[in-house]
Amino acid sequence: MMVGTGMESTQETIRFTNQVAKMGGDCALVVTPFYFKGSMKPQILYDHFIAVAESSRIGILIYNVPQFTGINLEPEWVAKLSEHSNIIGIKDSSGNIGQLSEIIHLSKKGFTVFVGSAPVFYPALCVGAAGGILAVANAVPQECVQIQDLFDKGKIKEVRALQNRLTPLALAVTTRYGIGGLKMAMELTGYFGGNPRSPLKRPGKDVEEELKRLFLRLKKV
Repeated sequence: MMVGTGMESTQETIRFTNQVAKMGGDCALVVTPFYFKGSMKPQILYDHFIAVAESSRIGILIYNVPQFTGINLEPEWVAKLSEHSNIIGIKDSSGNIGQLSEIIHLSKKGFTVFVGSAPVFYPALCVGAAGGILAVANAVPQECVQIQDLFDKGKIKEVRALQNRLTPLALAVTTRYGIGGLKMAMELTGYFGGNPRSPLKRPGKDVEEELKRLFLRLKKV
């Protein structure tokens, strides 16, 4: 069980992470602090993650998601952090394959690199990512697992075709319609989505119809 424990304060992140450890969490996903962006220099972020790693009772993964935080942790600093025994991996959601490749190349052997952007899942696997932690997998987990399985079996033509069918849906439930769209997609596939917390809104009927069309396109062989 991986639990997101990143907070703006180093001490609060440590406290939350160890609370999760007490409850049986296996590892923690720690997002880069971002509220005071101007102060979040690489060395500050490095010191933050090292302090969390030193005090955490479970392994931590860095969460780099610049499109939401406005902070991008550069590959050379990820590589430095990978040297710490309790920093076990990263979820990089930048969508930048060049950056992801550099992280994989520079980081310590055994450091686990996950991609967090479904539209580049297949390309990420091609450059050496261990797997994906993907929003769209909340609605279509089987297809995401299938991409990994097809890639592992070397079925490149099939994995490319599936990636191409998955990408429009993945973009719809993230970039285009956000959390509300993702929750609606979950409900359309039989999972519990519910309404997003205010001020986020549930999309209208037009979005529901578009998502249905994207599901049909995904299932079409």
